[in-house]
Amino acid sequence: MKQYVINLLDFIDGRRVVRRLVLFVTLWLTWRSFEWAAFFAETTTRSGIDVAAIIAAVTAPVSTLLAAVVKFYGDNRNAGS
Repeated sequence: MKQYVINLLDFIDGRRVVRRLVLFVTLWLTWRSFEWAAFFAETTTRSGIDVAAIIAAVTAPVSTLLAAVVKFYGDNRNAGS
C-alpha cells in the first residue's frame, strides 16, 4: 500500500497535475466572477457608479489572482520544472 501511494504521488508530481489544476480552477473562478458581474449589471436597480464600484470590487481581486497564477504557471513551464 505504501509503495502504491508513493507511486501515485510521483505520478502526480511528474505530470504537474496540481499546477494545472490550480490554473483551471482559477480560470473557472474568473469566468464565474465575470458571469456574475454581467448578470448583476443586467438585473440591478442601482445607479451606474454604484454598479461599477461593486463589479470592480468583485472582479479586480479575481483578475489579480488569475494574473499571478498565469505568471507562475508560465514561469515554471518555461523553467521546465
